[in-house]
Amino acid sequence: MSDILAPATGSDKDKETAGSKTADPKPTESKKGLTPTIGVRVLLVSGDIQTIDTLCESMGKMSMHVDVCSDFASAARKLCHSKFEALVVDFKERAEALDLLKKLRQMTSHKASVVLAVLNCNEEMPSAFRAGASFVLVKPLSPAVLMRTLRVSYPLMVNEKRRSFRCPVQMPVYVSLGAQPEFMATSVNISEIGIALTKSPALQVGDRVTLRLMLPHTQADAKITAEVCWCDPAGSSGMEFVQVPAAVQEQLVAWLAARLEDYLREENAALRG
Repeated sequence: MSDILAPATGSDKDKETAGSKTADPKPTESKKGLTPTIGVRVLLVSGDIQTIDTLCESMGKMSMHVDVCSDFASAARKLCHSKFEALVVDFKERAEALDLLKKLRQMTSHKASVVLAVLNCNEEMPSAFRAGASFVLVKPLSPAVLMRTLRVSYPLMVNEKRRSFRCPVQMPVYVSLGAQPEFMATSVNISEIGIALTKSPALQVGDRVTLRLMLPHTQADAKITAEVCWCDPAGSSGMEFVQVPAAVQEQLVAWLAARLEDYLREENAALRG
């Protein structure tokens, strides 16, 4: 599956906007320090009101922004169109929960997401871990155990947010495909692991391309090998980085970290407002 997430359909966008706790503000340039609290996005899949209330109360204390899905089909659609640092899955419907975890681990964009499985009994632990669970909780949920688990898993969620942060940016990107002439596209966003482009109609899924770009306000002239993960008839495409020189990777990570500082500052300001 695509590392650069495909655009949501109109109905999916409407649903996500309605269920989201916070909006994603645009980043601006700044050199101030990171805000001490980093809000991470969590997708909670459960149809049990008591379980939802218990988890949301504890996750709220950890500055986790929770989207709740009561059915697995809606959860799968959200995972295809949005990025979450963590997934919490209620195993009340065990077979569907296991299937969702396996699908999650097949998505490049969520391969490293933290997964908390809420189990019905201890006997479900082996199958949950095999399917890709990072942590397990067993019903009835103990508030103390739940908070301890969240504190341990939170740093992993923060690392995933930093790794997968997609910075909105428009810049020229020169694309080479085999023996075809190089052409210029325009970036939509970029992360440590991929990039989305517009004005790239010549590309198809699976194409291996070479990208030349320069990050704004830097002298970081980058040459990156990437693979097309998705494209549409309008000329938009998403690519996963395949080979990034070490020096370029270091510059990209540093540049994105500076952009993430501003994103987090504005996000926290929006929450306080």
